[in-house]
Amino acid sequence: MAPLSMSLNRLSLAKHIWGEDELRRRHEIIQVLSEFPLKTTCPDVYELSRRDLWIFRFQQSVEILELKMKFGWTNEHFLDALRIVSPDVSPLGWMEVFLRNLQTTMSPEQQAYWIPKAEKYEISGSYAQTELGHGSNVKGIETTATFDPATDEFILDSPTVSSHKYWIGALDLGNHVFIVQVRDMVTHELEPNVLVYDQGPKSLGSFNTVDNGTMKFTNKRIPRSQMLAGMASLDRNGTYRGSTNSKHSYTSMVIIRGLMIAEIGQDVAKAVIIALRYTAFRRQFNKKDGKETLVINYASVKNRLYPALCRALPMMFFGRQVKKQIDNLKDSDPEDLHLQTVGGKIWVTERGVRDIEVARLCCGGQGNMAYAGLGLLHAYLSPSRTYEGDTYILSQQIGKAVVKHWKNGTEKSISALSYVSRLRNRQSMASRAAVTGHTDWFILSNQEDFLERRSARLAQTHINETYREEDTSYDVRELAMAHADLTFWRALQSQVKQCPEEHAAKMEALANFSLTTMLEGLEAFVGSEYLSEKDIQSLRTAHRDAISSFTQCVDPIIEAFGFTDTELNSVFTRKDRTPYEALWDIAQKSQLSDNSLIRPTILRARSLWRNYQGSRARM
Repeated sequence: MAPLSMSLNRLSLAKHIWGEDELRRRHEIIQVLSEFPLKTTCPDVYELSRRDLWIFRFQQSVEILELKMKFGWTNEHFLDALRIVSPDVSPLGWMEVFLRNLQTTMSPEQQAYWIPKAEKYEISGSYAQTELGHGSNVKGIETTATFDPATDEFILDSPTVSSHKYWIGALDLGNHVFIVQVRDMVTHELEPNVLVYDQGPKSLGSFNTVDNGTMKFTNKRIPRSQMLAGMASLDRNGTYRGSTNSKHSYTSMVIIRGLMIAEIGQDVAKAVIIALRYTAFRRQFNKKDGKETLVINYASVKNRLYPALCRALPMMFFGRQVKKQIDNLKDSDPEDLHLQTVGGKIWVTERGVRDIEVARLCCGGQGNMAYAGLGLLHAYLSPSRTYEGDTYILSQQIGKAVVKHWKNGTEKSISALSYVSRLRNRQSMASRAAVTGHTDWFILSNQEDFLERRSARLAQTHINETYREEDTSYDVRELAMAHADLTFWRALQSQVKQCPEEHAAKMEALANFSLTTMLEGLEAFVGSEYLSEKDIQSLRTAHRDAISSFTQCVDPIIEAFGFTDTELNSVFTRKDRTPYEALWDIAQKSQLSDNSLIRPTILRARSLWRNYQGSRARM
């Protein structure tokens, strides 16, 4: 793995994309990996079985853990290194969720005892909220934690099959958070009264490097001190001390969403960069001069790939912003952060899965090759749409918050719902868009007005339908997506304001993001006087101009991301071979190219007809 190098201007842009701290860590990690390459290697991971791939990635993870110890890396260095080395999910990668929960939900005394152990990997943790019978419905969780004052212990029990923990992947929590030892620290054998099994292969071949499991407690006793007491606690006499903030139950899921958003942004960027590289190489169909046209030059391709790349940027910006708020979680408004991140989770998973699939489609048939690297990204990201609950279920949380704060007149106290306050100004909602020509759509205040007005109109529709007691579980998704469109626009716009003038790429990215989002959101204004037919046509003209201008920004942004060949994991982006040469190399090395083992079966099939010649006549 070669050290990174880029021009000063690209380096400045890279600092804005990654953030200075993460970019510095990336450079340090890649430098170390270039000097101390991993010993655990495999010539072709796509030929490995699920079991062998899991073992291979685990061995690599332990090698990286050793580098962490050797060079005194922080835990952030370690987790970043796992992502750089492994295109799929590292078996140790879930430790970030575990650690973040310890840091934000433990009392100072608990942190002093447990966090050093976790940071040194003396202990590792798994996430165990979901049950076989209950996922999104957290209130329905059946696992019980009963305090026994005689022994100063909690008794954990899984009373039914549906209460068995499922999809374990990183801290044991129910409506309150507990840390539970499930394996012996010396032998690694299961503790008494705990059953754990790998739950088996997942669809699409996703998460083959993670042994997601299922777990059953049978009156498992744990010390009272293992109830995480940063938000709520129980004293020796059984007296419960509730959280000073009634919204403390948001904490764990806010952490998971926050960590997820930026990582999905990286995956979307990888997929789009792979597709951009390939479509900038491949030519299809002759022009009048007889030379075939580069695929990227077709409007049908760049109008899909350019906005997808632009969406990856605010995913990373907003993810970084949320991480900072998580670090100061006790000083943040958890409900506001909850509503930002639940919308963010819906948006990045829905948009991300679509954008990765679009990247594959833009590469044609070759995009379906495993070695293109796009299928793995899609398989990894697709299940994220049902983490914590299906998109439509999660969208209802935003809908309920809109109705509650509208009814109470408290929407201004929640920054994520600020658009709802526009409904109280009828004159503002009745005014037309302040545009006279297509250039006006590039004005940030006009973009913000459009996105806020759209969210407010959808919020009004949802409020009215709720008061009429209609089933809003389908239509509320459109409100949630508009809510999140505004959140991510603000994240990108905030970064553009901070960046130097020479970063034209980010200005162009904001224009692409905004105008694409607005075009896709026109339906919300049907029946209103906000936009005339001329306004809509000028918006389309502005969008075409934005796509055209962004062409010159693609290479600078790709270089600023600075993904290594290992991270992209694609034959389309190799420096030493063209995509066609790399695909031909793979075909020659494929195990199935040697058909000697199957040849006897093939020859037998060819002669089967002789054994049954005339049998139909006899029947």
